[in-house]
Amino acid sequence: MKRLVLVRHAKAVPAEKTPVPDFERELTERGLRDAQRMGRWLRRVTPALDRVVASPSRRTRRTAEAIVEAWDGVPPAIEYEQKLYLPSLDELLSVVWSLPDKWTAVALVGHNPSMSELLDELTGTSHDPMPTCAIAVLAADVEQWHAIGGARCRLEHYAT
Repeated sequence: MKRLVLVRHAKAVPAEKTPVPDFERELTERGLRDAQRMGRWLRRVTPALDRVVASPSRRTRRTAEAIVEAWDGVPPAIEYEQKLYLPSLDELLSVVWSLPDKWTAVALVGHNPSMSELLDELTGTSHDPMPTCAIAVLAADVEQWHAIGGARCRLEHYAT
């Protein structure tokens, strides 16, 4: 069994209200609070994560960091994957399919619309777009990440 947690980054400063490039946009105060709160929620519903894989943008890095701060004991390690910065659905799937099979539970922290598209693709169901800091916990009865495909996952938990 594999468990994939999809996390859309928390609320960031709007692009039109900051002079920094999109890649460097910061979380708002509300975004940081939401990420911390959602980290505590995620720890309750999915107490074990082998890894957090995040887009390297500033807002996704800070969301991932805030989420793992909620863990008791040793938090899951965070890896940054360039392919998660504003990817197509195919690029996002390639990241999932390349995860090491020894990991059974992984959180991906990324951007919309790709996170919402991945949720729809893996569950075979159309959902509303994921709002900022939404988390979807998916489970698949497979042994290898490359076996996860369209409509193979069931949605176990969802929170905003």
